[in-house]
Amino acid sequence: MLVDTLVIAFEHVDYREPNLTIEPPAINAVTGELSSHANIAGVRAKKAYLNLDRVHFTANTKPLRNGETLLKEYVQFSAPKVLGLDGEIIEDFSPGDLSDALSMVRNQLKDNGIIADAFKGRLWRVDTACDITAEYPFAGYGSVFDAMDYRLSADAHLGSTYRTGNKSVQWCIYDKKAELETRNQDTQHLPDNLIRFEYRMRKPSKLKRVGFSNVTDLIDNFDNLKSETHQGWCDALFSDAWDLYPDMSSSWLEMLSISLEGGSARWVANAIKQLGLLKLKEDGVKPKHLQKFLLDKGVSHVTAKKYADALRFAGLSADGAKLYAELKDKVTAQLT
Repeated sequence: MLVDTLVIAFEHVDYREPNLTIEPPAINAVTGELSSHANIAGVRAKKAYLNLDRVHFTANTKPLRNGETLLKEYVQFSAPKVLGLDGEIIEDFSPGDLSDALSMVRNQLKDNGIIADAFKGRLWRVDTACDITAEYPFAGYGSVFDAMDYRLSADAHLGSTYRTGNKSVQWCIYDKKAELETRNQDTQHLPDNLIRFEYRMRKPSKLKRVGFSNVTDLIDNFDNLKSETHQGWCDALFSDAWDLYPDMSSSWLEMLSISLEGGSARWVANAIKQLGLLKLKEDGVKPKHLQKFLLDKGVSHVTAKKYADALRFAGLSADGAKLYAELKDKVTAQLT
């Protein structure tokens, strides 16, 4: 596993003739008032930024409801790119590698007149990644990814990418060699069928919940980052719900409701056996809808998720199950 993209917010920044691009505040043509702005490097500015090849610094303003202005200063970078490892397979990224990348970012900012310590910043985003060499080309796993209830995104810059998530967390799987080739990177030294699995924690609140509020937390608890990444993939994709595929029956809501009225402690299992997950899938029932229905009926979160996952994987052929197991084993091997 490697640490990829990081966004780090600074508590304090000093500027010494910085190499910044300044965006001045807008002026209201009627009142003459300036839009939201702050003193950035001695200049009234709405925004200031520095875009280097591998490091991107931003100082941005945000108007608050009380009429004051909040100044946000942060840096975004990819640790492997900063280390000159873009396009390489990295299976054993260490806390020392992360520290080296942070030192290089700090030095690059300093060289451009921006004095900020990346080691003392707050984490706003952390992306982790696993690169695996699959048995077959990326397209061959489409049925597996589709069964995982992913949303297929056709991106002209990345090629075929399977992606799901929200503003807080995102999972992304894509053909790594194809992505590198779109950036004119040399891929001759890389194996065929290289697939990247990215887990993106994109909000400070999410990072705080899992114990990574600041950079020090990340370095000191690096093994916990592996555990969190592994749990993230288990929650989204890799479940142990492969033995729950009976055949078919009729109306899923009616059958589940009748079973519930019967009062059996095993009503969910009995109903699923009678009804059949394949029938649910054929009827267009989505895993998240089944999970919500079960939760509304008083089923535990663990049990509801188990059957939602089972529905997600229902209908995979024996070959599909084999491909799924291959991906699960190879990703898990890097995270445990």
